[in-house]
Amino acid sequence: MTVLKKSTRPVLRAGVQVLAFGVAASFVALFALQPALTQANASEAYAPDMSSSYGSVQSLEISGAQAASVLRDDYTITDPPPPPAPEPVKVAVSASAAAESSSGGGGCESYVVPTPGEPAAGSYQDIAWTSLKGYGFGIQQYYYLLALWNRESGWNPAAHNASSGAHGIPQALPGSKMGPGWESDPNVQIDWGIRYILGSYGSPCEAWAHSEENNWY
Repeated sequence: MTVLKKSTRPVLRAGVQVLAFGVAASFVALFALQPALTQANASEAYAPDMSSSYGSVQSLEISGAQAASVLRDDYTITDPPPPPAPEPVKVAVSASAAAESSSGGGGCESYVVPTPGEPAAGSYQDIAWTSLKGYGFGIQQYYYLLALWNRESGWNPAAHNASSGAHGIPQALPGSKMGPGWESDPNVQIDWGIRYILGSYGSPCEAWAHSEENNWY
């Protein structure tokens, strides 16, 4: 009787092949997973640590071996321009209102004069006061004129300055420029004197101030 022995080599060979295949598969899997692991580690190592501030400059801080900063220029907020101011409205003022509202302007009202009240009717002073009211002046301007011609002539139509030639109530120089009646007519002298004051000084107040400062007008 013949006994047949089975050979164990095919089984051994098959085992070696399986083992070799397993080792090869392990290497393949290892090399396939290595890049993903490396990338994940690198991402974690260099993950930016973001921080912000409320200032005018913003910065970006990155932890790890590399760092960078990001700067932004400052800015300003400009309010819209205000609307243009309205132009002042010019209001016409009559000569009488201007004369009454100002006792002379330029500080002439700082000179104090007597204020005796309205003059007696029919007097030389009354003629002058009536004329001033016709120009729109108030009683205070009359007081300045009263003081001025009290000083110049005492309201005497015949008053004459021999050294200068000034004549009459307003002491016109020369007296003849007052026109016909200049020597003795108070109406002519007063009318000329008031027109001279208004044309030269603007008001009796200014004429009085000039007389106070210069001793003539």
